[in-house]
Amino acid sequence: MKKGFANFINKYRRLLPLSATIILFVIAYAVSAIYLPGMRDIQVFLNLLNQTPYLLVAVIGETLVVLSGGIDLSVAGIVPLVTTASAFLIQTGWNPWATMLLMIVIGTAMGAIMGYFITYMKVQPFIATLAGLFIGRGLAYFISNNSISINNRTYELLSRTKILIPGLSDVVAQKGPYITPSVVFGMIVFAIAIYISLYTRFGRTVYAIGGKNGANEQSAKLMGLPVNRTKMLVYTINGFCSALSGILLSIYTGSGHGMYGTGLEMTVIAAVVIGGTALTGGEGYVFGAIFGTLITILIQTIIQIQGTLISWWTLIVIGLITLFFIGMQSFFSNLKIGDTVLDIANRRRRNRKLIFGASAIAITVLMVFLAVKFLGTNETEEKCVLKSFRQDQAETLVEEGAVIVYERNGGAKCIDELFGIFPDGRIVADNGTQTIEKQLSASEVENLVNYIVELNWFTDTMYSTSHLPCGVCYHYFTSVNYNGELKTVEAVDGGTDAPSEYWAMTGRLHTLLPKFEQ
Repeated sequence: MKKGFANFINKYRRLLPLSATIILFVIAYAVSAIYLPGMRDIQVFLNLLNQTPYLLVAVIGETLVVLSGGIDLSVAGIVPLVTTASAFLIQTGWNPWATMLLMIVIGTAMGAIMGYFITYMKVQPFIATLAGLFIGRGLAYFISNNSISINNRTYELLSRTKILIPGLSDVVAQKGPYITPSVVFGMIVFAIAIYISLYTRFGRTVYAIGGKNGANEQSAKLMGLPVNRTKMLVYTINGFCSALSGILLSIYTGSGHGMYGTGLEMTVIAAVVIGGTALTGGEGYVFGAIFGTLITILIQTIIQIQGTLISWWTLIVIGLITLFFIGMQSFFSNLKIGDTVLDIANRRRRNRKLIFGASAIAITVLMVFLAVKFLGTNETEEKCVLKSFRQDQAETLVEEGAVIVYERNGGAKCIDELFGIFPDGRIVADNGTQTIEKQLSASEVENLVNYIVELNWFTDTMYSTSHLPCGVCYHYFTSVNYNGELKTVEAVDGGTDAPSEYWAMTGRLHTLLPKFEQ
């Protein structure tokens, strides 16, 4: 029986982490659908896909790097650089397609440079790509310290176009479940990456040089495989993927900022591991990248919708799942068949260490939960108690002629900010203790209102949603007054059932609103 189990594990060992990832995603989504009714809507699932293209593309590139036995942190530098540079160039009048092409060239070049240092100058991947991270993010802040809005028709079309799902949508009425063009781009890259990794000489070489702490790389060299060229290409491809990820993120947010991508390098690596790829390299599948990405986004979404946990629990849960998959990979690798006394002794010794490590993790998790439950007396005191919304004041602003009234309530500092935007460009803002004003041009306000209207504000596709916000999340009310028609939409951070166009609106709005002194 034991021998048969070992034979089964040895035969399908490479598929087990990927299978576990798929099963985990299905179970997690099914359980969340049971307790959160909004998760049962097909559009909610599609919204998960609509949020993931930029992360999926970054995870695909990182997966190839990890399979080769390397690691790349530069994604968190290239992404903000691409978003900020794109926004700046488009703002100065560049053609959007030329801008995207230039960003791809820059990202690919950065990947090639880091690959050269790693391959031919023997710099450790961690150090070389960490330098790339710092350089990319530093250049992003050099371009601008603030968010730069992208006001471009091409970007708006790519962001707002809906691709209706055949059989589930009403094509005539233009309503029903949909995905965005970014999802299509992401899936095309995904399919190409799978083909390259499984059916090309380059892909087979990537697998050959990864694993066994560099020993496989030496073996591949002795076999005459193009190791150096492959390593160069792996980091170059990841630079390309990071640049494409930045472009997709800028399309999704409609802006660029040096803060974008903060911590992205860790999220990407965690998604790679959760997707079933071994950090030692040589084992795993690019196919797992999409499930690692979806699990990462799903965890974040569930915690935000649940409403009683602070957002930091997202990192805790992702960290625990990552440790689980690392431990699982180590466990299955120790189940290789070995009949010698030395093999058996080594396997038993490694299993004892693995059991000890798993026990330590379980005890740590238990202690954290107990500490939160019995010692976290300050959590209730520090948790934001939402202030009463001031929709009566919002109505007064509309009566005075405001075309947009925006209220943001909650957050880590428990704020309640109310903004009124008037046709002449005047913005009046009040947070209960301060009153400030900002002057825009009338054309800027007109463009903003037209942009919001084109987001289908006055149709059924822009609807209100609400749930108990997490301790650091915001609750919003937005009213738009256009051609005698007034509509107010309510939303909360993390609401997967909220229209994606609503967040496109807030992203555009925040680039124009005045900031209160904290």
